[in-house]
Amino acid sequence: MHYGTDKNVAANTCVPYLVRGEPDSVIRLLDEQGASHGVLFPHDRRQTPPWDADYNEANGDVGLAALKYPDRIVGVARIDPTFGAKHTQELIDRYVGEWNCRGLKLVAGYDFYRPNDMKVMGPLLDKAEEHNLTVLMHSGDAPRDLPYLQAQAAKAYPNVTFVLAHIGMHAFLWEAILACQEYPNINVDMSQAYPFDIMTFLKNVSVDRLQYGSDVPYQSPRVEQEKLRVIGLGEEDLEKVFWKNAARIWRIA
Repeated sequence: MHYGTDKNVAANTCVPYLVRGEPDSVIRLLDEQGASHGVLFPHDRRQTPPWDADYNEANGDVGLAALKYPDRIVGVARIDPTFGAKHTQELIDRYVGEWNCRGLKLVAGYDFYRPNDMKVMGPLLDKAEEHNLTVLMHSGDAPRDLPYLQAQAAKAYPNVTFVLAHIGMHAFLWEAILACQEYPNINVDMSQAYPFDIMTFLKNVSVDRLQYGSDVPYQSPRVEQEKLRVIGLGEEDLEKVFWKNAARIWRIA
């Protein structure tokens, strides 16, 4: 769930009441969807450059929501590792200590680096391994957010759990599939993916590596949920995708 919109922007999204700085709006969404937990992270882009260039303020809002509802909100920090090893590691340590940050969200295309560049990624992934943080990567946009580049990070850090959002989008679906076949620490979420792409992933990888994703407020949770039903998943597999896999990936007790 993106927690990065103000009321003016939110009014034009699929979930107009989900507003940054209002934790109760997150709980309302979870309640309406019948969800016990939700993974919350800031908007992918910087909204107020240069005042929040490293996403620290946006991450702070996520932290406040996670502190208010620790039994329901899994807080994830948006990180730009190009600020350097020292700054990146200090931020991650602080987020873990102050509000029990559970993961890191990366969008290499917006922050202008390559996810296989270990000079940039190494310090971040060192901390992910140290704190057992899940690394969520936007995937499917050339030239930076590509599954084959992200797979090289997963290869270098086999003890870190990775999630490739959107199954690589349609254009890079098979890159995401091959990445998952090669590296068992890579999972995907199905937000924005076509039903056919979800079926193809399940046939070639495993239902155990797929988790539900809504991409709210920019996508409709009703539409995302319906995709799993129209492809004919049984109740046992629906349980895995809707919550059991996420509980494992994000360490939800």
